Amino acid sequence: MERDLDSTGMNLRRLAHEVAETRRRMVIGGSFYVLGWVLVCLFTPVVRTYPWASAALALVFIGLAVARVVIRPPAEGGAAVLTRWLDLQWIIIQASAATWGGVVFWTLIDPVLADARVALLIGAAGFATAIANTYCMRFWPSMLAIMAIYLPSTMLMWTPDRDRAVAFSLTVYLVYVISSLVRSHRDFHHRLDFEEELRQQRDRYEQMSRTDDLTGLANRRQFVTELERRIGECQRQGCRLSLLVLDIDHFKQINDAHGHSVGDRCLVAFADQLRHVFAGQHELCARLGGEEFAVIVPHHEEAAAAERADAFRIGLGAVVVVPERTDLRVRVSIGVGAFDAARHGNADHFLSEVDGALYRAKGGGRDRVCRASV
Repeated sequence: MERDLDSTGMNLRRLAHEVAETRRRMVIGGSFYVLGWVLVCLFTPVVRTYPWASAALALVFIGLAVARVVIRPPAEGGAAVLTRWLDLQWIIIQASAATWGGVVFWTLIDPVLADARVALLIGAAGFATAIANTYCMRFWPSMLAIMAIYLPSTMLMWTPDRDRAVAFSLTVYLVYVISSLVRSHRDFHHRLDFEEELRQQRDRYEQMSRTDDLTGLANRRQFVTELERRIGECQRQGCRLSLLVLDIDHFKQINDAHGHSVGDRCLVAFADQLRHVFAGQHELCARLGGEEFAVIVPHHEEAAAAERADAFRIGLGAVVVVPERTDLRVRVSIGVGAFDAARHGNADHFLSEVDGALYRAKGGGRDRVCRASV
């Protein structure tokens, strides 16, 4: 299940990255079609010969360019929402390419527009190259756009009575454009893979810096950071917050009598039991060092937290921490306190007071719970 969630998260991140890249490249892409058509109209007889068709095509190019800008990516949503937005953008890309490709084909079959052929063919080559290098995120949609803009004219030039030199040049360049698309598509996804690997490594290192290696609980650094954050919330919102500090009784004797390997297994079993009992929402279990642990228990008064601590202490006595040593039982002393903004100035003061309750528990005979306020 956790692996599936990681895979889903990775796919969503890649999709979001593709959305961001597509948006960045789409914004200015449509303006080049408009500019290209304006130049064709200025320097060829298209407008004089077909004024209404020229105006209609100008409106199409302008409309597609505006659509690229005004259709913004969704601010939030899952994979389905992002995919629908991308699908719409690809429709716009392919519509722009097909329109330009259709215009080029039109000039090649209409002798009146012969003067516009060179400009439009150059534009087709430029737009096909731009698609191959700019919109390389998805291979087959990009290929379809390139074919829409380039293939009809290339095929027409191979028909009888056409210039075979031009046909050959167009074909060679089409092969080059397709090879560029293959390379750009591969490089784009290799970059995504590399960035995802870096992110995962960063997350692993961050997790390692916040986690105790032996038990998998939060380490002291993470505990202090989280305690300070929770205290800040309590000071702003007036919520309740309790803290448990636990110390395994006579742990040195366990190490001396049974060895450090058994001692480590005791620590792991203790941590597992702690994690199991204090598994409520926003509860945090941590190993502070050695045989000392702590639990942040939000939304609890001191008395309620002490009851749960005592239940944990009693239940721990029945846990077999080392299966082959059924006679070995772990006992624990626990200090419990509730944060009081008027009495505790900061996290250090709060932790020190609960530590004091723990020391009273150990000094009073161990295997017991002491409250800081009593």
